[in-house]
Amino acid sequence: MNNGRILVYPRNPKRIIKKMIVYAVVIIFLTVTAGLFWGQTRTYREIKGEAEALQVELEAIQAQNESLKEEIILLQDNEYIEMQARKHLGMVRPGEKIFLVGD
Repeated sequence: MNNGRILVYPRNPKRIIKKMIVYAVVIIFLTVTAGLFWGQTRTYREIKGEAEALQVELEAIQAQNESLKEEIILLQDNEYIEMQARKHLGMVRPGEKIFLVGD
């Protein structure tokens, strides 16, 4: 009988070392996993940002392409070519007079 006393058994040092090793392995595993996850998340965000920038650039190029297609169609018309020559090059037909109005 123990007469109301609490018995304390000596601790097993091998068991404590095993627990410490298990805890260390778990902490290392969690740290490595978190690092890999963070790296992949960062890479994903970078690639997503690049994709969005390329999408904006693609839309601008498509709009420019449509504009150029329309101009190609207009350049098939002689009246449009004449209008552009008059407007941008200042060309006139023989006998026409040009009046310049100041701003």
